[in-house]
Amino acid sequence: MNRSLRLFLIVTAMAALAIVSILISACASNAQPTPTPTRTPRPAGATPAATAPPAVVVPSPTHTPAPTNTRAASPTVPPTPSAVPSATATATPPARAANANPLTGLPVSDPKVLVRRPLFVAVGNDPEARAVHYGFTEADLVYEYIMEGRAVTRFTLAFLANESERIGPLRSGRLVNFHLTPQYGGALAVSGAQGQINWFLTFKMAAPYLNVDLDDPSQVKYAYNIWGLAPSKDLEYLTRLWTSTDRLRRWLSDKKAEQDPKLVGFTFSETAPAGAPAKSASIPFPAAVTWTYDPTSGRYLRSMGGAAHKDGASGKQLSAANVIIQTVAHEKTEYWEDAISTSIRIVTVGEGPVTILRDGVAIKGTWRAGDTTMPEFFDPAGKPIALKPGNSWFELVAPETAVTIQ
Repeated sequence: MNRSLRLFLIVTAMAALAIVSILISACASNAQPTPTPTRTPRPAGATPAATAPPAVVVPSPTHTPAPTNTRAASPTVPPTPSAVPSATATATPPARAANANPLTGLPVSDPKVLVRRPLFVAVGNDPEARAVHYGFTEADLVYEYIMEGRAVTRFTLAFLANESERIGPLRSGRLVNFHLTPQYGGALAVSGAQGQINWFLTFKMAAPYLNVDLDDPSQVKYAYNIWGLAPSKDLEYLTRLWTSTDRLRRWLSDKKAEQDPKLVGFTFSETAPAGAPAKSASIPFPAAVTWTYDPTSGRYLRSMGGAAHKDGASGKQLSAANVIIQTVAHEKTEYWEDAISTSIRIVTVGEGPVTILRDGVAIKGTWRAGDTTMPEFFDPAGKPIALKPGNSWFELVAPETAVTIQ
């Protein structure tokens, strides 16, 4: 092949390759390009946000405001005892005469007084009040319980058959009254209450409720004042406010809340059950309580802080036919009664240990009570424990309380 022909073939081949290259480029230009990942530009001055796992929010503890005697807004936690079984009556209702007081077993001259609500009244036990305690002798029942701070106790007196012209000093209500009052179909009278507790007593308690500070602010209709009983003016609030059964019955009448609670009543017997000797009992409350058996009267005499606890009207030492030492749960709450102490929920619903003192003997057993049923007492064999006819004092103690009986 001559030189001219060889050159022609080379040029032709190169031209063909160029045409093929152009065609390939044209086809590639019609395909969708695959973008290369790029970092999103950050605006000038911006700081990248750190990515973190979701936070677990732990609410900070809050301090409930100091007590206010107002109709407080609805609290979020009801005063219901935790893990307490519902109690049901297991004993046959005790038989009694139509004129027998279901709370004391004693006869009354007018049976009509037994078909009305028991009156429950909160009474103070501050040192300034102890010399002027009135109404205790006439009360069918007296409950004593520890207060917040555990520096003093308070009483709730119950009146059904007897009348009392002077009861007090009247003090504020506590959570323990929330259960006690409906258990007897009663009505509760107090001088006031911490805001949240007042809400419970007003709107949730299954019983009529008189807050004298709010419902009788002039304190001339359902209560009255006696001044000058405290050692100083700044302590007058501990001793000035009083009430009577007549005034409280008037309140129930005005409220149209009087009714027959149809009380089942306690079991009573003149004969004491078998029990261990019990000449005295000591309860380590702040003002140490001692009950000493008096064989002459067949009753227990009460001392407090080493001195005889006396009735303000008669000057006589207070006494009881029955002393009922009822062991109940004492639970912490979030309700601030003052700047340093929260209210104690004392649980009288359910069941627990009980020791009953009567006629110089101590009978151990079990108490049972429902939301609206009176407490019942059973011996280890499951038989009802009979009380002695007469008044009863209940000492509500925590499980860890070391009660000494001799």
